[in-house]
This record gives sequence, structure tokens and C-alpha cells, in this order.
Amino acid sequence: MKNYFQILPEKVYQNLPVINDLLRDRIKGYSEDNLKEVISIIACHVRKEEGPAPISMFSINKLVPQGQHYLTGLMKLGIVERSGQFIPNANICYQYDLAPEYKSKYLSFPLNNPKLVLRIQKVWNELRKQDAKSIRGHSEQVKYLNKLTIDESYKNFIDSNYVSETDQYNSILASAMRIINKIPLSKIDDTSGRFHSNITNMAKGLRPYLRINGEPLANIDIKNSQPYLSTIILTYPSKVAWLTKNPAFALLLQTLKVSVNKEDVNKYISLVISGQLYEYLMQEFFNEGLELTRSETKIQVLRILFARNRTPRDEVNRKARQIFKDRFPTVHRIFSKVRGSERGDKFQNFKRFAILLQRIESYLMLDVILKRIYKELPGTIAVTIHDSIMTGILTNNLEAVRKIMIDELTYFVGFAPKIKIERIIRDKEEEDKETELLNQYDITNLVNYN
Repeated sequence: MKNYFQILPEKVYQNLPVINDLLRDRIKGYSEDNLKEVISIIACHVRKEEGPAPISMFSINKLVPQGQHYLTGLMKLGIVERSGQFIPNANICYQYDLAPEYKSKYLSFPLNNPKLVLRIQKVWNELRKQDAKSIRGHSEQVKYLNKLTIDESYKNFIDSNYVSETDQYNSILASAMRIINKIPLSKIDDTSGRFHSNITNMAKGLRPYLRINGEPLANIDIKNSQPYLSTIILTYPSKVAWLTKNPAFALLLQTLKVSVNKEDVNKYISLVISGQLYEYLMQEFFNEGLELTRSETKIQVLRILFARNRTPRDEVNRKARQIFKDRFPTVHRIFSKVRGSERGDKFQNFKRFAILLQRIESYLMLDVILKRIYKELPGTIAVTIHDSIMTGILTNNLEAVRKIMIDELTYFVGFAPKIKIERIIRDKEEEDKETELLNQYDITNLVNYN
């Protein structure tokens, strides 16, 4: 581990001398480096869109000598707050966050403590070995993710673009630190089958600074992927029944009668595969007195597709859903049936529709498209960000990767998708607005929307 950095909120850093004086006599063999590492672990894991991070005391103690004493001391001083609950043997841990009065812009510092760095490195290596067991069959992707670095020019980007936006600045800096410190994160979600890594929840504005083997990356993305994948429910639902985890839901998909001859079904499919669904609904919303941006329309469409089968409490969403229902009555009826009721666990209730589309996406991206890329284009850098592939720019395989994605998606779904190569430099205003909206209502969070 050549470089390892700690991050501290500015207000904590300013109060370090006082904190040291208050805790030094309480902890045998007290070390300021240990204290800062505990704070850094918490700061690095708190994410604006996800809230306080669940962290196990076992992990804290493995990473930091007497870690629990430092954490307890920080809570007694009111610097760190604990929430949630701890349930042994259920993998449910307390959540930790910085107290509001200490939340401030993060500062980064190199850790010049070889013994502590070596201890941290050993823990990360152990974690990589553990993760390897749960992600068998995806070793090629993990190999590339382990080679991720970030160009130092990212500092200029965040310093010049997020001067007064503390939360966003901290989120981006923490994402960068997870890459620089090579904190391992490679796991497959048991619910959705999605592959999670340090780049799957990273702010898009940071992506242009990522490198693998020193090579800059481009993102090849499925345009409006969730509506696109939803078309298979209207044409061939039995084809994806095997991807469910609930026998009753699988039976429903196997026996669901599709209505491909209905005008509204054909119109919905046509708009989705042409990439014009959001533009069409923007206009229809506007005609009914609902003026929304494209990003806001996107949010409403996700709510319409995946929220509960009941009248929404939110006035805008209630009106948007009624407009969608009026324009696409058959589509709305079929999707409502697929969403199901309020009863049962997440594989039985209304959440199952969102989960099913995520499982379709994961199967296609991880088990079909990515494996074909590695087989037909050996040596090509390719890692997934859920519904997109990040690949190297300099190897000139962008078009070949794009073609594989189109081929496989067309074969499975039945319609050619719209694929876009994400531009390397994004407009900051557009980036901020889209990130704020989509992080707030991504599909995982959306299923809990009331």
C-alpha cells in the first residue's frame, strides 16, 4: 500500500488537541493516528444518499487497535452518534455518523504510520479473500476493479466545482479515498443479483478521473434501461419467470396473458425503444398542467412503475400516475398485476417488480454481456455499473463492446436498445441536478416510497 490517506471533518481537525487531551488518559497506549482512523472510517462510509453507515465493532477492532475504546470515547464526547440496532448473528450493525455540529468539509491527510498501515492492509487482504468466495465466476471483473486508480486532477475538479456544497464535496472526496486507499468492495446483492463495487455508487462527475492500468474509461450505457427491460413483461413474461425467487410470482409470469395487439401497449413499447418515453410524457404532463423537467419526469416514471398499487399521497405523483394510466391503460393494468399486493416479503409484495427488472439486468450484464466481452475481446477492460459497462478508451474497443451489448439485449428482450457512450466531461449543473434527483429516488430506495 504505497499511499494511504485519512479524512477528517474540518471541525474535528480544529478540535484535535482538545479531543486528544480528553481521551488520552482513558485509553491505554493512546495514539492520535488510531483516533483519526476511527473517525476516517466513519467519514468514508457515510454517504449523502444512504445516510449513516452500518459498521461492525468487529471490523473497527480489526482495523484499529482498541478501536472500540476510541469509538466509545468519541460518542461520549458527542462527536459521533450511533443509531439503529445491533442484532447478533443477523449481520445487522449499529449505524454511525458525525454529530451535526461537527459535520464540515473533509480534509485529507497521508497516514505516516507504517505499523497501522500494514495492519489495515492485512485486513483488506483478508476481506478480499472472503469476498472472492461470494463472487465466484466474476474474477475477471474483480481483477480490473483491483487495478482502479484515480488521476490526481480530480482534486482540482472538486475544489473548483464544490466550494460551498459540503455534502457533495465530502461524498466525492470519500469516493476518491475509497479508490486511493484500495478499500475492497466486490459483492453480489442477494436480492437483485447486482454486482456492487466502489464505482457503482460513485458520483458521475468523478468517473472521468478513473483509470485502469493507467487508461481512462468511457461508460457505455443502456438508455432508460428499466422501462426498456419492462417491455419483456408486455411481450414474453414467462421468459423471465426463472429469475424470480418466489414460486407464486413465477407462476403468475408463466400464465400472464400479454396484450401485444393493444394500441397503448404498442405505443409504450415504441416510445421506450426509440428513447422518447420521457419526452412524450413530459409533453403530456405539460398539457395537463404539470410542468416538469426531463429529470423530474424520469423520477415520476420510476415511481409510476414501481411504487405501491394505491393512490399516491404526493399530489404531483398522483396526477402523473393518472395521466400515465389514461395514456397507457393496458400497460398500467399489467404492471399493477405484476407489482402485486402489500402482503408478504419483498419477493412477494409490490417490490418484486423492481427486483425482477434488476435481476434481468444483472443476468444480462454479468452473465451474458460481460462474459462474451472477455471471451471475444481478450484483454479488454470491462467492468459493470449495473446497467452500463465501463471500458478503456485507448484500446479502441468501444464500438465492439457497444455492438455486443446491442446484440445480446436485442436477442433477449426482443427489441434493440438505445445505447449511449457517456461523454467524458459533463456539464456541472446538469451533473448536480441529475445526481441529486436520481440518488434520491433510485430503484432500490424507490420501492419504499409512500
